[in-house]
Amino acid sequence: MSTSSNNPITLNSTVVTAGDRVFAWGTLLLVASMRRNGMNHPVIVGAMDWPEAMKRRVLALGGVAIHDLPKSRQCVTCQKPLLMNLDDISTDWVCWADSDAIFIGDCSEWLVGDNPEEIVVRKYSPPPDDFKPATLEAWRRDVEKFCGGAMPESRYPTRVNAPFIVLNRKWRPFMERWQKQIGNVLPADVEIIMKHGSPYFQTDESVLGSLLCFDPAAPKVTEQYKANGSVDKTRYFAHFAYNPKPWQMWNSRSSRWHDDVLAVVDWLVAQGVVKPNEVPLSLRRRWWPLFRAIAPLAPWVWRAIKLKRRLLKK
Repeated sequence: MSTSSNNPITLNSTVVTAGDRVFAWGTLLLVASMRRNGMNHPVIVGAMDWPEAMKRRVLALGGVAIHDLPKSRQCVTCQKPLLMNLDDISTDWVCWADSDAIFIGDCSEWLVGDNPEEIVVRKYSPPPDDFKPATLEAWRRDVEKFCGGAMPESRYPTRVNAPFIVLNRKWRPFMERWQKQIGNVLPADVEIIMKHGSPYFQTDESVLGSLLCFDPAAPKVTEQYKANGSVDKTRYFAHFAYNPKPWQMWNSRSSRWHDDVLAVVDWLVAQGVVKPNEVPLSLRRRWWPLFRAIAPLAPWVWRAIKLKRRLLKK
């Protein structure tokens, strides 16, 4: 089922994101950061088990279409290529943006690639410690098995990091192969990450990496990744990455963006999209001294909270 707001926007790139109920606030912050910075691109949101109130808030930002996703034990990002490949997308380019992030400044320039033959995605440099020769061999074997052939050697000596991707729509067949390969090599109930040592530790991201390394018909990875501030430190994609997320609790990494995030929250309140009493405690200014003080301990505090919730469900 699809729900759309009544403010159609046509620019040359469509931003796609997704999240379950936990990431609804993250999605709201992401799209609000776009609109606040004048990025009026169309947005498609894959929403799993969202409250109707959160859908209304995101739709109120304009130019947004929500695609309801069926409840699943598999992490939502495993439907990333499916959402990026929707027929609803009418622009020449599609940009995936993780829903635990915001845009700093007007990043419209980074939402299209310099070359339609390339995919914009960040390569790890140097390769991370968990990237082993056995990983590359498993990737090559699976690409050969399920895609009808594989390059004898990897194009790249590293893996990619994929919270932000830009791809020309000419690569729709590649996105179909990516989605099919996710189904081939990942469990149906996979979470956001798998156990260390798995060749697909980063789930959909690892599958993308395997195709970029070994699929003969894959796009080339761009040499220059610009969305991380390497070109302009005032315009970039700020990815929170680690748990807990800012709308839950601040950690030492995400705290650097506290002022930027709260500026987006202030804008949402000023626009009437949310009421002050609807804002999570961690995103209210008067609570910042407490959350700043516990930020170094936040990962352990959050794990304890999650464990308690899990035990209470039993």
